[in-house]
Amino acid sequence: MTNDNTLDVEFDDVEHDEGDETGRLIRPYAITGGRTGAETDISLEAQIQASHRADELIGAYRWEAARLIELVQAPTALIEIAARLELPIGVARVLVADLVDDGAVVLHVPQTTQNFSSLLERVLDGVRNL
Repeated sequence: MTNDNTLDVEFDDVEHDEGDETGRLIRPYAITGGRTGAETDISLEAQIQASHRADELIGAYRWEAARLIELVQAPTALIEIAARLELPIGVARVLVADLVDDGAVVLHVPQTTQNFSSLLERVLDGVRNL
Protein backbone atom coordinates (compact mmCIF):
# COMPACT_ATOMS: atom_id res chain seq x y z
CA MET A 1 0.00 0.00 0.00
CA THR A 2 1.35 3.40 -0.87
CA ASN A 3 0.62 6.85 0.52
CA ASP A 4 -1.78 7.72 -2.30
CA ASN A 5 -4.16 4.87 -1.33
CA THR A 6 -3.43 2.73 -4.40
CA LEU A 7 -2.34 -0.87 -4.49
CA ASP A 8 0.91 -1.99 -6.06
CA VAL A 9 0.42 -5.30 -7.86
CA GLU A 10 3.30 -7.39 -9.17
CA PHE A 11 2.80 -9.50 -12.29
CA ASP A 12 5.20 -12.09 -13.65
CA ASP A 13 5.00 -13.67 -17.09
CA VAL A 14 7.04 -16.64 -15.85
CA GLU A 15 7.10 -18.73 -12.71
CA HIS A 16 7.95 -16.61 -9.67
CA ASP A 17 11.62 -16.79 -8.76
CA GLU A 18 12.82 -15.25 -5.52
CA GLY A 19 16.00 -13.99 -7.22
CA ASP A 20 14.13 -12.64 -10.25
CA GLU A 21 13.64 -8.89 -10.14
CA THR A 22 12.10 -8.59 -13.61
CA GLY A 23 8.48 -8.71 -12.45
CA ARG A 24 6.32 -5.79 -13.52
CA LEU A 25 4.94 -3.35 -11.02
CA ILE A 26 1.63 -2.03 -12.30
CA ARG A 27 -1.07 -0.14 -10.49
CA PRO A 28 -4.56 -1.63 -10.87
CA TYR A 29 -5.99 1.61 -12.22
CA ALA A 30 -3.44 1.46 -15.06
CA ILE A 31 -4.75 -1.97 -16.10
CA THR A 32 -8.37 -0.75 -16.20
CA GLY A 33 -7.66 2.68 -17.66
CA GLY A 34 -8.75 4.33 -14.41
CA ARG A 35 -12.16 2.63 -14.32
CA THR A 36 -13.22 1.19 -10.99
CA GLY A 37 -16.34 -0.66 -12.06
CA ALA A 38 -17.90 -2.40 -15.01
CA GLU A 39 -21.21 -1.49 -16.62
CA THR A 40 -22.22 -5.14 -16.36
CA ASP A 41 -22.53 -6.47 -12.82
CA ILE A 42 -20.67 -9.78 -12.82
CA SER A 43 -21.16 -11.98 -9.76
CA LEU A 44 -18.19 -13.67 -8.11
CA GLU A 45 -19.44 -17.13 -9.05
CA ALA A 46 -20.20 -16.25 -12.70
CA GLN A 47 -18.42 -18.59 -15.11
CA ILE A 48 -16.31 -17.01 -17.84
CA GLN A 49 -15.15 -18.95 -20.90
CA ALA A 50 -13.18 -18.03 -24.02
CA SER A 51 -15.42 -17.61 -27.05
CA HIS A 52 -14.89 -19.17 -30.45
CA ARG A 53 -13.45 -15.77 -31.55
CA ALA A 54 -10.88 -15.63 -28.72
CA ASP A 55 -8.01 -17.05 -30.78
CA GLU A 56 -8.39 -14.42 -33.49
CA LEU A 57 -8.77 -11.55 -30.98
CA ILE A 58 -6.09 -12.46 -28.43
CA GLY A 59 -3.28 -10.71 -30.32
CA ALA A 60 -5.03 -7.35 -30.01
CA TYR A 61 -4.93 -7.32 -26.18
CA ARG A 62 -2.33 -6.33 -23.64
CA TRP A 63 -0.68 -9.14 -21.69
CA GLU A 64 -3.10 -9.16 -18.73
CA ALA A 65 -6.17 -9.58 -20.96
CA ALA A 66 -4.36 -12.17 -23.07
CA ARG A 67 -3.45 -14.15 -19.93
CA LEU A 68 -7.09 -13.99 -18.82
CA ILE A 69 -8.26 -15.40 -22.17
CA GLU A 70 -5.70 -18.21 -21.95
CA LEU A 71 -6.90 -19.01 -18.42
CA VAL A 72 -10.57 -19.34 -19.36
CA GLN A 73 -10.35 -22.01 -22.05
CA ALA A 74 -12.63 -23.97 -19.71
CA PRO A 75 -15.37 -22.18 -17.70
CA THR A 76 -13.77 -20.43 -14.72
CA ALA A 77 -15.40 -18.40 -11.93
CA LEU A 78 -14.60 -14.68 -11.76
CA ILE A 79 -13.25 -15.06 -8.23
CA GLU A 80 -10.88 -17.82 -9.40
CA ILE A 81 -9.67 -15.67 -12.30
CA ALA A 82 -8.83 -12.85 -9.91
CA ALA A 83 -6.98 -15.24 -7.61
CA ARG A 84 -5.00 -16.98 -10.36
CA LEU A 85 -4.01 -13.70 -12.03
CA GLU A 86 -3.33 -12.13 -8.63
CA LEU A 87 -5.62 -9.19 -9.43
CA PRO A 88 -8.04 -7.33 -7.19
CA ILE A 89 -11.58 -8.55 -7.89
CA GLY A 90 -12.65 -5.15 -9.22
CA VAL A 91 -9.84 -5.14 -11.79
CA ALA A 92 -10.70 -8.69 -12.88
CA ARG A 93 -14.37 -7.69 -13.18
CA VAL A 94 -13.54 -4.71 -15.43
CA LEU A 95 -11.23 -6.82 -17.62
CA VAL A 96 -13.84 -9.55 -18.00
CA ALA A 97 -16.57 -7.00 -18.82
CA ASP A 98 -14.37 -5.47 -21.53
CA LEU A 99 -13.64 -8.90 -23.00
CA VAL A 100 -17.34 -9.81 -22.93
CA ASP A 101 -18.16 -6.57 -24.78
CA ASP A 102 -15.53 -7.40 -27.41
CA GLY A 103 -16.80 -10.97 -27.82
CA ALA A 104 -13.53 -12.58 -26.70
CA VAL A 105 -15.15 -14.32 -23.73
CA VAL A 106 -18.67 -15.37 -22.85
CA LEU A 107 -20.32 -15.01 -19.49
CA HIS A 108 -22.38 -17.85 -18.02
CA VAL A 109 -24.48 -16.51 -15.17
CA PRO A 110 -25.70 -19.23 -12.81
CA GLN A 111 -29.43 -19.54 -12.34
CA THR A 112 -30.62 -18.06 -9.08
CA THR A 113 -31.79 -20.85 -6.83
CA GLN A 114 -35.07 -20.74 -5.02
CA ASN A 115 -34.88 -19.61 -1.43
CA PHE A 116 -35.92 -22.52 0.77
CA SER A 117 -35.73 -20.69 4.10
CA SER A 118 -39.53 -20.25 4.30
CA LEU A 119 -40.01 -23.97 3.57
CA LEU A 120 -37.49 -24.88 6.28
CA GLU A 121 -39.24 -22.56 8.73
CA ARG A 122 -42.55 -24.29 8.02
CA VAL A 123 -40.97 -27.73 8.48
CA LEU A 124 -39.47 -26.61 11.81
CA ASP A 125 -42.85 -25.23 12.90
CA GLY A 126 -44.45 -28.57 12.00
CA VAL A 127 -41.82 -30.50 13.96
CA ARG A 128 -42.31 -28.24 16.99
CA ASN A 129 -46.07 -28.83 16.87
CA LEU A 130 -45.61 -32.63 17.14
